Amino acid sequence: MRVAHISDLHFGRLSYPDIQEDLIDSIRTAECDAVLITGDLTQRARRSEFRAARAFLDALPTPQLVIPGNHDMHAWWHRPDLRIFNPFRRYQKKISKELEPELSIDGLAVLGLNTSHGLSIKGGRCIPEQIGQIHEYFLPQPPDTFKVLAVHHPLQPLQPFKEFDVAHRGEQLVHAAMECGVDVICAGHWHLTYIESCNTVLGRILISVAGTATSDRGRFPHGGANAWVLIEKNSMGLDTQFYRYERDTRIFNLMNHTRYLPDGQDEEIT
Repeated sequence: MRVAHISDLHFGRLSYPDIQEDLIDSIRTAECDAVLITGDLTQRARRSEFRAARAFLDALPTPQLVIPGNHDMHAWWHRPDLRIFNPFRRYQKKISKELEPELSIDGLAVLGLNTSHGLSIKGGRCIPEQIGQIHEYFLPQPPDTFKVLAVHHPLQPLQPFKEFDVAHRGEQLVHAAMECGVDVICAGHWHLTYIESCNTVLGRILISVAGTATSDRGRFPHGGANAWVLIEKNSMGLDTQFYRYERDTRIFNLMNHTRYLPDGQDEEIT
């Protein structure tokens, strides 16, 4: 099973006119089984930005799982009442009514959880009910299913970016995911691409943080580069491929290909 992980589209801050077309072509070439979009489809949650995001999603391969990010909520300065009581009104009208969707196909199970809430500015938080959702969704899945949890905010500090913000109570969700044998947690928010394998007494889980796919809001160490991540579960383990955009050639080049093996003897292929 192969999934494409993209995040932080930030329509309203496009960095290059043709990048949408090039990103779609790159993902289509990879022949993925599903596409995961982990939030921040817009910059200011404006209607025009949601329309652009909707058109982009319609051009991407399917099936898709999409969750909102903190930028997809009504802005505080525009409608504070909506920010508090109905922050995702435009998102649910243009993108999806489901804020915590599920995607189940033969051999793949993805659960999306919403970590963005109207009372916060940009930070994320997890609620106790989401622990139950993880158990209820993942535990009944057939053996050998590729299990993926999708969130917008990273759930725990990662090396070497421990100063970056993570979702409040996020580590509780990581613990629940590991109890249920989740293979990968996909997140965004940080505007950089970073993949880390986390080992605990409960086992091993891979964390994929995807950089900004189509905006100019990249952060160190990738600057303004746009990127996406391909994650594959195969008979050997988990493979991740990190693709970064080169504006001169209009190509998403493979920057890193790593294989994570069950015995912990990981190998860098590229």
